Amino acid sequence: MELTRQNRRGIVFNALYKLIPQALLLIAFFAMIICLTLLLSCSNGDDTTGSQGAGIGEVMGSVKDEDGNPYPNTVVKLSTGATFIETKTDSDGNFDFNDVAGGTHEVTISLPLSTEGVTNTSTAINVQDNQTVTVDFVIRPLQVKAHLNFGNVQLLEEIKDENGNTPTDPDEPLYAENIFDEPLGLLTAIKTPDGEHVTLSEFESAQGNLMVHCNGDTSIVEIALEGMIPNGTYTFWLAYLNKTRSVGEPIDFANDFVNFTNPPIGSASGTENIVVATEDGTINTSLQHTSCILTDEVALVIPVLYHINGKTFGGGHVPDPEEMVQMLAYFQ
Repeated sequence: MELTRQNRRGIVFNALYKLIPQALLLIAFFAMIICLTLLLSCSNGDDTTGSQGAGIGEVMGSVKDEDGNPYPNTVVKLSTGATFIETKTDSDGNFDFNDVAGGTHEVTISLPLSTEGVTNTSTAINVQDNQTVTVDFVIRPLQVKAHLNFGNVQLLEEIKDENGNTPTDPDEPLYAENIFDEPLGLLTAIKTPDGEHVTLSEFESAQGNLMVHCNGDTSIVEIALEGMIPNGTYTFWLAYLNKTRSVGEPIDFANDFVNFTNPPIGSASGTENIVVATEDGTINTSLQHTSCILTDEVALVIPVLYHINGKTFGGGHVPDPEEMVQMLAYFQ
């Protein structure tokens, strides 16, 4: 039977009528899959602190030595992956990170100068919602060798023979050369308080170590030296550096020092950094300073000055003809 044009149009409309609901169902199905995918992606979205769980917590702790003495200004880092935040301990040695995203993190301290960790200096933690994680670090101060200011280890080449050259003969008498004050190059005989001229061998007999303990906003500098000039008057100073320098590495006076004039240990007046050696040339004492000198700056050298005429000059510049640096202790 031949189909008329009207009949053919009816067949097409009937077919489309049956297909449209099926197409709508397919579109709705795919739309639902897309929405579910987006929801899952949002719930697992990236966090600035890394892969985290739900909620906000707190991380707190302390940095102290084995005797419980706190170390202020110690840098503490809280990190997750490549992101991190930093804080410093307060005067009680405590630190606190608030509003920490839940999940796994790493807490790390930068050791104060010339100390070592008794506990690990880095530890992994897991922060839970509305919970506080406590991390206490324990450190130990180390003895620091006092190096003779001569040969490969010296801030200034001020120890000379009578001709202004570097001495080599153990029995030759020593002189201190003017480095800063006029007339530059002036040689001053290095003598003991009783007038004996110090020889190279006597000068080189000096040795010992220093150790620093912090306790909040104070430091105790323990000094144990021998072979110093008998009955000699000495002062101890804080040569802070803005970068680390290895023992014997040259120091740029114009750029490496934090202070133009190095402050004394103790009072700024220079009345508390004075020590007199015993008759046999030993120094066993301690000095106190009003800050934790192990966390004040990036690095520290403690110069030990011998005062040739026994006089001291307060907290400022000591005239070249009156002193020479005998020992250096590097705190790194």
